[in-house]
Amino acid sequence: MEDQTVELLRRISEDIHAIRLLTTRLVRDSYRQDLERIASTPERQEIWRQCNGSLSTEEIAKRVGVSIRTIQYFLQEAEKARLVVFVKRGYPKRTDDYDVIPPEWKPYKRATVTAEKQLSAQTKEEENF
Repeated sequence: MEDQTVELLRRISEDIHAIRLLTTRLVRDSYRQDLERIASTPERQEIWRQCNGSLSTEEIAKRVGVSIRTIQYFLQEAEKARLVVFVKRGYPKRTDDYDVIPPEWKPYKRATVTAEKQLSAQTKEEENF
């Protein structure tokens, strides 16, 4: 009896896995369209690349050379489209359902203004208020 239960659970698990794979394939086009809409600039594409779960929003801003607020706007859109999750507060990660970096995206070349200068200017602005 126990062997039959184990075998039944194994088959159910395999079926669930197959259903998940099929569902993922069916929604990939939708994810792809959302990603193309959200990651519409080279900077936003680089933000997407950096969303690996190990970097904070501040670290991503420094690496990409944009403001933290820019990162936050991007992440709000990506989270709403279910493209990113937060492994812990402030650490975005591409979802397992669509952890893809399109091969046609060109390598990102950082702007001449460094993120450190931008953050410094932003901090000075905030201090003036």
